[in-house]
Order: sequence, then structure tokens, then C-alpha cells
Amino acid sequence: MHTALLFPGQGSQYIGMGQELFTSSVLARRTFEEASEILGYSVSKLCFQGSLAELTRTDYAQPCILTVGIAAFRALMESRELDPCYLAGHSLGEITALTASGALHFADAIRLVRFRGMLMREAQKQKAGSMMAVHGLSPQVIEEECREPDFRGKVVISNLNSSHQTVVSGYMNTLTLIRKRFVELGGHVTSLQVDGAFHSPFMKDAAMQLYDELCRIPLHSMRYSVLSNVTALPYPSETCIPSFLSEQMVEKVHWQGCVQFLIERQVHNLIEVGPGRVLSNMLRREKLDSCMIHSIDKKDDIQKLMKAWAPKGSTAGSYARYLKAALCAKNYNIHGETSDYLEEISEPFRELQWLAKAEEFAGGNAKAFEALKHILDCKMTPASQRGDILSHIAEEGVVQHV
Repeated sequence: MHTALLFPGQGSQYIGMGQELFTSSVLARRTFEEASEILGYSVSKLCFQGSLAELTRTDYAQPCILTVGIAAFRALMESRELDPCYLAGHSLGEITALTASGALHFADAIRLVRFRGMLMREAQKQKAGSMMAVHGLSPQVIEEECREPDFRGKVVISNLNSSHQTVVSGYMNTLTLIRKRFVELGGHVTSLQVDGAFHSPFMKDAAMQLYDELCRIPLHSMRYSVLSNVTALPYPSETCIPSFLSEQMVEKVHWQGCVQFLIERQVHNLIEVGPGRVLSNMLRREKLDSCMIHSIDKKDDIQKLMKAWAPKGSTAGSYARYLKAALCAKNYNIHGETSDYLEEISEPFRELQWLAKAEEFAGGNAKAFEALKHILDCKMTPASQRGDILSHIAEEGVVQHV
């Protein structure tokens, strides 16, 4: 199964973030120490003991979130050799992804996001704004409302996060007015933990200054392919970083497009790397067919993931869970020919039975997963039930080797 690592952005911060990684991983601890030395203040103290008001300040939040993301990435890579097909980050998380890919050195990335945060905070002082997540209304309906005379030029769509969530940015007083309109239309609105109208034209001056700064930073070849929030496609090369990251500040974040890109390429193992579970929860609400979704916010999360990956040999009991899931899944294929159905499922069932009897078999989890997926296809199992079946197997510690 192909793997993608996903890095969260601003709004994922919370008091105590990264503390378990700090105490359990030497590499994570060194990451915090390096960031503190560069910034001139204790990142660990701010993350573990700071107030939520401090962690919400964009010039503090961005270096802290990037530090926790890279600390988690290093701890993950230390725990398990991993070769992800893609890295993707939401907003600020795109810079974390680029850093994890090797395109930016960590020290340069920390200085960059501190500068980015200061620019965005200054833009906020000049034009007081914020962001709101809107659930239950289509982007088309939201766009139409933003174009109404009372709101035009004052509120814009800033994030296309999922089929259920669209984020808008705008002036504080205008957001209050349009919130009422969204609720009247049947939407549910949540204010975000940010202190600015990000990913909107309000950030134009900041974007120009960020571009100039990016042009001064050494860029390096990427070890892993990174998706851009602007295009929802992989970066063609590291030379695109200044234009893409500066454009991201004033354009929509096409996160739903990034996820769709991964799904279309059969990337079904999605791991959120960084503070909180914002991206993981968003993905679970999408009920993505056949996807394994993990977060590694806590030390136990990494241990659970390591157990799930089952290095090389796996016990017969582990494979038996796949067989049980295949047997118990309801058959919705009631209109097809019985002989054709039996012929389709006989081979994958035999493979699962053989694996269930085996003491150990290198690479068996991958074979078991594909056999189960084929059986669910034959049974025409609905996407929601299929996701529940695979998630249950993941929770029991049985995910194919990555």
C-alpha cells in the first residue's frame, strides 16, 4: 500500500503539543533544542506551558507547529524505515512537508516561518480579520453569498478542505454578518484558532515580501514528492517554491484536491505527522474507501503504528482477522451470476485461508490486504462499511507492511 505523510497547519496547536515526543525521542528533543537556539526562546516551554493565546499568535504558532511536525517526522523515520510516495501539508504544513523532503534545511525553515508569521501578524494589525469554517453548505452556495454586495471584497473562500468543510476569510465585522446568513441557509459555522484573514487578498503585501525572502534561501532537491496547496499537484521542482508558497498566502488552499490526487493514485495509507488530529478527523469524516488513516501526535500513536505495520513476519492470528472480516462481510452482489461470483472470490479466499494457517510470511499483510479488498469488491460492499471494516483491522494492529 502506498503511503503519504500529511502535515497540519495553523489551528492544530494546543498546550502540551509535542511533549510526549520530546520525552521519548532523542531526535525529537534535539529538534526542539535546535529551534530554540535559532529563535532565541524556548520552543518546548512555549509548546508545553505557554498559554493558548500565545500559541495562537501567528508569529509564535508557526515556528512551534513546524518544530513539532519535524520532530514527529524524525521520530517516525527513526522508528521505522519508510519511503512515502508523497508528502502534503495544509497551509503552513506545506512548508513542513518541504522541510521533511529536504528542499529546505530545518534552520532555514524555522527562520522562514517566523518571518512568515510576523508578516501575517503585521497584515492582521493593518486589517483586522479572521477565518471561519462552514459545514453543511456547498462551496458554490458560499461563493454566491460572498459575492453579495454586503460581503463582496470583504469575505472570500480561503480553504476548500473537504466535501463537508469550506473556510472563509474576511474582516471581523463582516464575518459576524455573513455567519448569520450561513446559519439561515442551514450551515454550521465554527471560528478558527487563528488571528488573521489568511489565504486571501488581505495578505497581498505579505506575499510579496515572503517571495523576496524565499528567493534568498538556499533550495535543495526533494527526496520525496510534495503536493502544492495552490495546484493540488506535485511540485515540478524546488525552483517553484518561492512562487508557490507566496501565491499560497493569497489564494485558496485546495486541500480537498490534494487528498483527491492521492486517492486517485491508490495512496491509501495516510499518516498525519504533527500536533493534533485535525487532518485525520477531516479525512475520517470523508469515509474514504479503503484508506488507513493514522495520526502520530502521541507516543502511543507511534507505538500503535509500529505494531500495526508488523515487520516482516506476522502471526497466523493476525492473518486470521483478514479471513474473518472477509467471511463476515455482507454480500450485496445479489443480482450477478452465482458461478461468476464464486469464481471471483475463490482465489482470494484460498489465499487468506493459507495465510491464516501460516506461522509467518514476509509481506503477507500486503497480500492479505489485497485479497480482502478484492473480496469486498466482489461483494459490492458499500464504501462506508468497507472503511469501517478496514479501520477495525487497523485498530486491531493489522495493517500491511508499508
